[in-house]
Amino acid sequence: MFRKFKFEEEIYGKLQSIPLSTQFKLDRVGAKLSSKNWNRFSDEERHVLCQLSVRSQGELECYREYLIYLLRKLKEKGEWQDPQVGLLDKAQWENLTRIPEGVYLRALRLKVIISPGDWIQLDDLERYALFRLSVENQPLELFTKALQEFMGIAIPLSSLPSWAS
Repeated sequence: MFRKFKFEEEIYGKLQSIPLSTQFKLDRVGAKLSSKNWNRFSDEERHVLCQLSVRSQGELECYREYLIYLLRKLKEKGEWQDPQVGLLDKAQWENLTRIPEGVYLRALRLKVIISPGDWIQLDDLERYALFRLSVENQPLELFTKALQEFMGIAIPLSSLPSWAS
């Protein structure tokens, strides 16, 4: 399943960047994939990586094996993160009782308060996306668009700090 977010729609045509829903899958299998390697895959291979599901343990293993196969074709080993690092990140965005500090503080910059009730209403992929957009030194504009899409709130451009434009 390939979930497409409106705030990323400009990347879906050629898939020259890794969509967040696909980065979610890569993180689930512990893969650290560079943009360079992503773009060395064929269009069809990138689409398959976007479409494959990772809901069950079997699907996770299949995804990982397919990725390893693709990297071998490129004569690349790939980078794999320590599973403990992935678990620490996952514990933050998956925790329904505590909003990750980075997400909360980034929203505050926009004069938006995310309540625990708001956080619970988001699905795993939405919480993951906000977490990634808050800790990965991503543009504030993407975080803003994600908040608008997921929470249905209007954030005026005047809320963005002048340095974020």
